[in-house]
Amino acid sequence: MISYFEMLMADGVPLEYGVVLPNDFVDGETYPVLLAFPPGPQTRAMVAAGNSYWGATAQARGWVVVSPVAPGGTLFFQGSEQYLPEFLQRIAAIYPPEGGKFHLVGVSNGGISAFRIATLMPEMFASLTAVPGFPQTADFKRLSTLTEIPVTLFVGENDSSWVEQMQTTEAELRRLGGQVSLTIVPNEGHVIQSLSGAELYDLLDFYRGSR
Repeated sequence: MISYFEMLMADGVPLEYGVVLPNDFVDGETYPVLLAFPPGPQTRAMVAAGNSYWGATAQARGWVVVSPVAPGGTLFFQGSEQYLPEFLQRIAAIYPPEGGKFHLVGVSNGGISAFRIATLMPEMFASLTAVPGFPQTADFKRLSTLTEIPVTLFVGENDSSWVEQMQTTEAELRRLGGQVSLTIVPNEGHVIQSLSGAELYDLLDFYRGSR
């Protein structure tokens, strides 16, 4: 289901990434493209773990999913975000995103990474979904850059410290006039097992149609 590739960055650092393609994929055609940041240490194994949310459903729904592996173990909010402008430019040439923008999703550390990238390059994204995730301090100060992007947040009811951070994020985005929703999922912890790929893609397809 996932194919892995390696892209050599301009400074010589190799960046590995996983790709899931639609069942009817035709090379060179435009598709909705989901940039999916994996959880935890953002390794290849974590790319596979995150794929449980959005892999199989993407194939049936006609989405391309691109999920980068943190090069050298440096997370995408602790330094590896420097590679994302080049990476996205080159990915867009391979898999042209619908409307010229990517949709963005992340789980846990991936959700934190998603906020980092979105606040640095908001013009590149059509939506942001964190399952869970919240902005670090510097990114929180840049939330005004996300007022034109729909932001959807999911967090388990028992994931108390993350619930607090995400409630604060929701409140700030609302104060700024952003489009944001927060779902606190009952009886779930940090890993939200009850959230299905179909639910996520219903949401993502809604954002495609609302643009």
